[in-house]
Amino acid sequence: MRIKLSILSAMILALALSPSVYSDCPNCHKNQIPMTGHGAAPDGSGRLKLNVQIDSSFNDSPGTTNSNIWNGVRDARTDWNNATQTGTPTGQATNYYFDEAQSAASSDVDIRIVMGNPGAGNFAQATATNHGGGNVGPPYTITLPPDAKNWGLDKLRAVISHELGHTIGLSHAYKKFQTCGNTIMNNGTPKGAITGSVQPKDVTAANKQYNNRAACTDNFGDGPHMTGGGGGYTEPTPWRYTPTCYYFWDAVDYYYCYDGCRYAFTVYYLTDSFCF
Repeated sequence: MRIKLSILSAMILALALSPSVYSDCPNCHKNQIPMTGHGAAPDGSGRLKLNVQIDSSFNDSPGTTNSNIWNGVRDARTDWNNATQTGTPTGQATNYYFDEAQSAASSDVDIRIVMGNPGAGNFAQATATNHGGGNVGPPYTITLPPDAKNWGLDKLRAVISHELGHTIGLSHAYKKFQTCGNTIMNNGTPKGAITGSVQPKDVTAANKQYNNRAACTDNFGDGPHMTGGGGGYTEPTPWRYTPTCYYFWDAVDYYYCYDGCRYAFTVYYLTDSFCF
């Protein structure tokens, strides 16, 4: 729905609805150990290479990964690898580079994508390994349901990008869209579609967690719900996050009208939402 309103109405509403800048959108985890990765990124950026592997549970036949899952993981990796704090190619990226690692040994996998049950009502879940002392870290498991093989690529990319964000220290954007705006960690676009992409604020939060996790406010999960660590990969006991919400918005265009009308800006009004 598009509505044209005069600039006077626009100025009044803009003052009431103008977004503020929040430093913790999304929040980050203080108990999550930054990953050391496995060597340098292949793009020459000097970032830490994180090995992402799709488990054989997503094979259509022996040695052949389902193509939709493969493409979704590829697109999610690319989403994070290309994102920067400024949204420009020359801006500061995260300290990590997500790399395809189908041939990596199990002990070298940082993040494994598996088929399983992410819990009732959930699209996916991320689990970590308990490293002791209240801290968690790699290896991580991202669990997708069997039906993920049939999802559209936009949805698949967005959900996997969201879960990858958890593996590098990001929590949900608890303030939701009303104050945080778009972030992959609330996984909604301004128009409320079930898609999303990594935003500059997501990169900023990931770098904050990497550089000074003590400044973060949230915790990744709860210690007793995670097992393993200390010498090799151990499948963690599943644990899921609090709900992630999708928001549906109507766009309202505002115009300057003096000797003719010119477009001024657009305001989005929340019309519906649902959470998983």
